[in-house]
Amino acid sequence: MTGPRFGPLHGYRGIVLTQAWAGSYATQILGMLGAEIIQVEFHGRPDSWRGAYDRPIPDTVRDAPGASANQHTWNVNPNYNSVNLNKQCITLDLTHPDGVEIFKRLVPLADFVVENFAPRVIGNLGIDYDALRQIKPDIILCSLSAFGNNGPWRDVPGIGGTIEPISGMSALLGYEDGPPLNSGQMYPDAAAGLNGFAGIVTALMHREMTGEGQYIDLSMQEASLAFIGDAMLEERMTGNVRVRLGNRHMTFAPHGIYAAADGNWLALAAETEAQWAALSGIAGHEEWLRDARFGVNEARKANEDALDVEIGAWVAGEERDSLAEQLSQAGVMAAPVLDAHEVAADKALRDRGFIVEVEHPEAGVHPQSGVPVRFSDTRAKVERHAPLQGQHTQEVLERFLGVEEVEYQDLLKRGVTGAGPSN
Repeated sequence: MTGPRFGPLHGYRGIVLTQAWAGSYATQILGMLGAEIIQVEFHGRPDSWRGAYDRPIPDTVRDAPGASANQHTWNVNPNYNSVNLNKQCITLDLTHPDGVEIFKRLVPLADFVVENFAPRVIGNLGIDYDALRQIKPDIILCSLSAFGNNGPWRDVPGIGGTIEPISGMSALLGYEDGPPLNSGQMYPDAAAGLNGFAGIVTALMHREMTGEGQYIDLSMQEASLAFIGDAMLEERMTGNVRVRLGNRHMTFAPHGIYAAADGNWLALAAETEAQWAALSGIAGHEEWLRDARFGVNEARKANEDALDVEIGAWVAGEERDSLAEQLSQAGVMAAPVLDAHEVAADKALRDRGFIVEVEHPEAGVHPQSGVPVRFSDTRAKVERHAPLQGQHTQEVLERFLGVEEVEYQDLLKRGVTGAGPSN
C-alpha cells in the first residue's frame, strides 16, 4: 500500500499515536485531505474506542449488512471505526526497547507525529519533542492533552465529559432554574480535534516557508474555552455571569424546540419582525401581532414563558417535517430535530457526500461521516475503512524499514507487535 494520491495534503505523512476521539478525529481529517496516516497502536492495551478484548458484540453490529461471520470485537467497535477512516494501523509495544527503536526509525519518514496521551507518557517512553528533534530536526509534534504540557494541572487526567464543566461550558448549558449540564456529546473532544488539525496544517505551512518544525501543545480545556470566549470576556470585562438559557436566545424570541404532533421535535426561531409576522400567519394566529405581549421583540422577550406556551400549543398539533418546510419556505428559521439515524439518512448530507456508506471487512456496511468541506481544485474523500488492528504492520515495516519475514515473525513471537489479546 502506498500513500493517498488525492487531496491538498497529498505527499505528507504522519506517524501518529492517537486514540479515542480527539486525536483520532484530528488525524482522520488529515487523512481525508490526502495525508498518509500510519497509526501506531499497542495491542497489549488497545485503543479505548476499540474496546476491551472481551467486549460483547452488539446484535446491530453482528447482523449488519455485509458483516463477516468471523468478527473480532476489537475490530468492529462503531466508535473506533467512525474516527479512523483512511488510516493504516501498525502495532508496537512501546514499553519494549525494540518497539521504541522501530518507532524512532519511522520518525525520519514522517512530516508530523501526533499523540494524545497524558503529558508524562511520551517523556517516559523517550519520544518527547526533544528526542524526536534529535532524529528529525524539522519534525512537527502535536500533543493533545486535557490541560496542556505545562502548568499546575499538567498531570490531571481529563476527558470530554470532565473538560466541559472545567472549561466553563457546562455553566452555560441547562435551564435557568436548573443545574449546569453537560452536552452529552463529549463536545471538547471534537473541539480539540478540529484545533489539532488546524494547528498541524498551520505548522506544515510554517515549515514550508521557514524549514522549521515545531511543537504544538494543545489543551482540550483551552480549545473548549475558545468556543465560549464571548461569555468569558463578558464576565472578565463587566462582571456579568450569564444565566443558563435552555434553548432560548440572548436577544430575540421566539427561539426554542417544540414537540410536534408526531412525537418528534421542531426547532424554530424568529429573529426579525418580518419573520415573526410570517410565523404568526402560518400559525393562523395573526392576533399575536396585535397582542401587547408579543407585538415586538422586546415585549416577546419580556413575556417569553407565555410566548412558548402559545407556540408549543400550536406546534403540538402539527406534523414536524411539513411545518419545518412551510416555515423555511416563508423565510422563518426552522428545522426538524433529527436523531442519529435520521442524520445518517438525510438526503442533503448524502447528496453533498458528507454521509457515505463505508464497507468494513468485519463490521459490514455502515454510514459514516465523511469530508465536511469541498475544495475547488483538489479532491478530499473517504478512501478506505478504519483499519483492523495491526492490519498493516508487516507491510509498513517491510516497505519503510526493509523488515523481512523472519524478522517480522520474531517480533510477533516476542510480543513487540501483534493483534488481538496477548497469549
